[in-house]
Amino acid sequence: MSRQAEIWTVRDVLNWTSQKFADVRLPTPLLDAQLLIGSVLSLSKVEIYTQLDRPLLEGERTALRELVRRRLGGEPVAYLLSQKFWHDLDLYVDSRVLVPRPETETLLDLVLAVCRHENRRPVRILDICTGSGCLALALAKFFPAAEVTGIDLSADALEVAALNAARNKVTNVNWIRGDALKRDVYAELGTKPFDIVVSNPPYVSEAEWTECEPSVRQFEPKMALIGGENGWQFPKLLLENLNSAGLLAQAALAGFELGISHPEILADEIKSDCGFEFVRPMSSLACQRPVWEFPRNQWFSVKDYTQRSRFLFGIRGVSDSGR
Repeated sequence: MSRQAEIWTVRDVLNWTSQKFADVRLPTPLLDAQLLIGSVLSLSKVEIYTQLDRPLLEGERTALRELVRRRLGGEPVAYLLSQKFWHDLDLYVDSRVLVPRPETETLLDLVLAVCRHENRRPVRILDICTGSGCLALALAKFFPAAEVTGIDLSADALEVAALNAARNKVTNVNWIRGDALKRDVYAELGTKPFDIVVSNPPYVSEAEWTECEPSVRQFEPKMALIGGENGWQFPKLLLENLNSAGLLAQAALAGFELGISHPEILADEIKSDCGFEFVRPMSSLACQRPVWEFPRNQWFSVKDYTQRSRFLFGIRGVSDSGR
């Protein structure tokens, strides 16, 4: 977008911006252009296309130019806009937290599908490594009578999570700062076990970190990504702590987003059952499979939509209060 150009219409900037993004091989060039233009001009995606001949003011071009420059440098669109629409939440996000991913949305959808099918009405829900609070808040909205707790080591992340609770008018979540790898944090959770436990813990290995896209390495919090030298060490200790602390109720539902093939690795690495039985070889199911076909009283793996083993699940029978 030349500063000397006399007139730039919405059509001009949409074509120019999406092409620039495509030239540097950003994964969603047109969508990114739409989001940035819509933000600067306060237009929805539909309105962009109904106002293609609208000329931009100089101030609008200047603002868009800066956003495009930063996006070309790899900064995530969600950080540029300080916003991410995820599931039914309008989340504030910045570099203190990870940008919520579609994979985590799949984890949530699976948990909710089990709850709907079995008419589960959880009383206590725990989200470990809560980050932006997306999982905790979505579950709190779906189960407004439940007591939801989100844990994170980062005070900065918990500030964002609390902001998101207020932004989405969710009041039944408590936030606790603590290290999920240290057993003393679980003492703050009380003696009652949890009906649902979810987590999207750090699971990227040191080697994988060096191969991550620049937008991830340069802008997203490393602490929320690295799960040890091999990636699965953090989830392993987390599961062992959950078991030793007795946090899984008799009718618990547990779901974790992990690295590719980590569920099977953990089945070989963890000696205790961690609240459920580790059956070897571990079952690995497609996420499209009906939840009533999921195993009970054992850990099992669920594949993501690319058919890669991604999620670790454990389901116990429903308690009397959940029938």
